Amino acid sequence: MRYRDCFDKERRDFLRIVSNAGISAGLLRASSLIGGVMLARTAEAQSGVPTKSCLIFSGGGCQPALWYPNGGVFPAQSAPLQTHYSKIAVMKNASLTGAGHGIMFHRFDNASFSRDSFDVNMGRTIGANYPVKYLNVGTTEESQLSREGNASKPTITSPQTALDILFSGGTSTSSGTAPRKSIVDLHYPAVNSLKTKLGQHEKEKLDSHFTAIQEIEAAIGSGGGGGGGSCPRPSSTAVTGFDSLAKLQTDIAVLALNCNLTASVSIAFGSDAHNHIFDALGGRSSHQSHHFNQAQYTEDIAYMQSLTKNVLDKLNAQGLLSSTTVFQMSDMGLADAHGNDDVPMILAGAGIAGGRTLELGKKTQADIFHTLALKMRADQSPNSTAYRNWGGSIIAGL
Repeated sequence: MRYRDCFDKERRDFLRIVSNAGISAGLLRASSLIGGVMLARTAEAQSGVPTKSCLIFSGGGCQPALWYPNGGVFPAQSAPLQTHYSKIAVMKNASLTGAGHGIMFHRFDNASFSRDSFDVNMGRTIGANYPVKYLNVGTTEESQLSREGNASKPTITSPQTALDILFSGGTSTSSGTAPRKSIVDLHYPAVNSLKTKLGQHEKEKLDSHFTAIQEIEAAIGSGGGGGGGSCPRPSSTAVTGFDSLAKLQTDIAVLALNCNLTASVSIAFGSDAHNHIFDALGGRSSHQSHHFNQAQYTEDIAYMQSLTKNVLDKLNAQGLLSSTTVFQMSDMGLADAHGNDDVPMILAGAGIAGGRTLELGKKTQADIFHTLALKMRADQSPNSTAYRNWGGSIIAGL
């Protein structure tokens, strides 16, 4: 049998396993969770796991002397990453296709106004068979990092909207002020009807997913408290504060990967405008401290790296680092100079040899994306609309 590409083969393998399990197309459409469980079974049948991608935008840059590790030790601005040092490859002397304020779309792209950003490309390739192609969540409304063709895709700053996107397959969610049923209540009948076809491990995973969903709904203030009831739909401001929102969006992104709802997530902590307010640091403006107070700037960047640490902690706790490549980047080097030198970038997770620093010699994020695209099978067919030919240099030893 001929296949257009490896993703076409994976799709046919997935449909064959679904058919052999006696699962109807209607049941598969009724719950994205079922699709995720069956994708996990497909991965087991192939003696491997799906490759997944997590991009992190961490605004504010760094001071090189206070950020790059020395002798295996992260200094003040990157100190929160120390517990993951053995998993992290640090990119030294990295540049951007454009640094400074007001060009967010450069970060996950290579300055193209008309082509998919990396997270979207991952969704169309490695995530082609997942219920949701990509999920782009964040904290700040103006942070439009993702592009799908000619269109920018605003970052999802409402946790409830993110959940609706992930779990809306076949289960219409409430709108307006109508009562909102818990996602667990919406998906449970379909999943429960499948349980006789699942192994014990799969049942336990689903129960774990439902628990995680209920915890997130409780944090948002929606979903009826997991008891099967309902409550009014909350506004998008149900979660307040930069710190709480950043951590809740991380939980949702990790849930999406863990449930096999998507293979491509991005998380934006702040924006390149640097106008977010750090409530966890006394309510000060990021932009103000980056320019006028050295001690506060160091504290700000260390705080931002603690958010990246939280992502790595959560992925590691769910066993996802062995299948997920994590790439953190920023918007500039030294914020006070709006510089394009020494932009803080790290890679961790699947296939990445950690505990070291790689000299990039001014290579950009586009070169990293090109290298990752080749390694993750996402650059197979530049002539097809489903793929993007990134071009650029391959980073040796990545």
